Amino acid sequence: MDTKEKLKKILTEWHEFKLPKIYQRDFTPSLLEGNEILSIVGARRTGKTYLCYQIIEELKKTCPADNVIYINFEDERLSPLRGDELTLLWEVYLEIFAPDLDKKVYIFADEIHNADNWSKWARRITEQNKNIKLIVTGSSSKLLSREIATELRGRTLGFTVYPFSFQEYLKAQNVYPAPNELKRLFYGNKRILLKKQFNAYLKNGGFPATLRSSNSTELLKEYYRVMFYRDLIERYKIKNIKLFEDYLTLVIDQTASLFSISSTAKKLEDFGHSFSKNTLSNFSRYAQEIFLIFEVKKYAYKIKEQLRSPKKIYAIDHGLIKAVRFSFAQDTGRFLENIAFIALERKGYAVYYHKEGKECDFIVSDNHKIIRAFQVTKSLSDAKTKKREIDGLIEAMEKYNLKEGTILTEDEKDSFKFGNKTINVLPLWHWLLTT
Repeated sequence: MDTKEKLKKILTEWHEFKLPKIYQRDFTPSLLEGNEILSIVGARRTGKTYLCYQIIEELKKTCPADNVIYINFEDERLSPLRGDELTLLWEVYLEIFAPDLDKKVYIFADEIHNADNWSKWARRITEQNKNIKLIVTGSSSKLLSREIATELRGRTLGFTVYPFSFQEYLKAQNVYPAPNELKRLFYGNKRILLKKQFNAYLKNGGFPATLRSSNSTELLKEYYRVMFYRDLIERYKIKNIKLFEDYLTLVIDQTASLFSISSTAKKLEDFGHSFSKNTLSNFSRYAQEIFLIFEVKKYAYKIKEQLRSPKKIYAIDHGLIKAVRFSFAQDTGRFLENIAFIALERKGYAVYYHKEGKECDFIVSDNHKIIRAFQVTKSLSDAKTKKREIDGLIEAMEKYNLKEGTILTEDEKDSFKFGNKTINVLPLWHWLLTT
C-alpha cells in the first residue's frame, strides 16, 4: 500500500474514532491561540496523547469536526516511514475531507519526532497556511531545544506533560476538594480522606495508568525498561549497554542527593568499566532529554561555580524510582523531596539548591530574583533533624533576604519566628493543594 492510501485509511479511522474516557489534565487554553506551533512534550506514558484527546474534545464543541486532524507517527502501519508522509498529509486530508478553511484548522501530529525533517515541514505548512494551528507531541525535550526553536524562527510554544500532580490525581478519582473546602483542609473531615489518597500517591506515583493497574510496580518497571531500551539505547545508538545501565543505576540511586560525574566515574571504574568522562556527560544529557531525570544546580552568582559544583538529581516520578530502585519505608523523605521538586518544576520556576555553610533543598527564582526557600523532610520530631533543617533554611533566607521560608513534611503543621524570620511548617499534601 502506498503512502497516500495508508494516510487515507488512518485519517478516516481517526475521523470515525470515538474518544475514550479522559482524565482531565491542567492545560492553558490560551496556548491554542495564534499561529505558533505548540510542542507538547514529556516522558513516555505521562499522557501526551490523552491531553491531545482532551483538547480535541473541547475544540469540537466550537469548531467543525473536519477542522481537527490527528495522526500518530508511532502507528505501525506507517512503518517504515518513507519520508513523504508529512508532505502528503495535508494534500490527502483535503482530498477526503472538507474543512472550513476560513476558520482555524488544528493538526495534531503525535510523536512527530519519528518523522525525518519534521521541523522544516512544520515551518513550511504553518507559513503557507495562516489558519493552521499545528500541535506536535514527542518524548524528547529536543522538541523544545534551542536548535529547534531557532529552526522554527520563534514560531513555537512549549508545554510539558508530567505525571499526575496530586491535584490531578484527586480530580481523576473525583475526590478533589470543593473551593470552599480548600482553606480548611487541615481541620475538616476531608483531611483523613485526602491523607489516605496522598499515601497512595506517595506509594504508586503519578503515571496515569497506575490508577487502574492491579500491579503498579510491575507496570512502572516495564515503563522503565521501555524508556531504557527504546528511548535511550535505540534512539542514541548506545553501544556499551552495560556501562549505561550501571551509570543510570548510580544516578537514580542519588535521587534527591548530591551527584557528580567525577565521583560516579570512580565507582564505574571500580566496576571494571573503561570510558571517557565525556561519555558520561552524554549519558546524563540523554537521560534528561527523555525527561527521565532532572539536574538541579547550586545557586551561585558565578556561572563557573554553578557548573563545577555537584548537581542534585531528581526523577520524573517518585513511583518510578521506587519500582526500580528504592525501598519505600526507608526513603520516604527522598520521595517527598522529589514530589516537591516536580511541583516547582511544573510551575515553570527556575529551581536551585543552596549550599554554603549549611544546605537548603530548594531556592526558587522568578525573573532572576530569589523569591522562596524550601526544606523538605519526612519529620521534624528528631531534634538533630529539626536543627539541621532550620539552620539550612535560615542561612538561605538571610543570604537572599527572604522574610519567610517553608519546611515541607509528611504530616506536620506549625509556624514560628526565628528572629525576624518566619518559618512555616506544612504537610506536603496540604501545600500541593493550596499553592
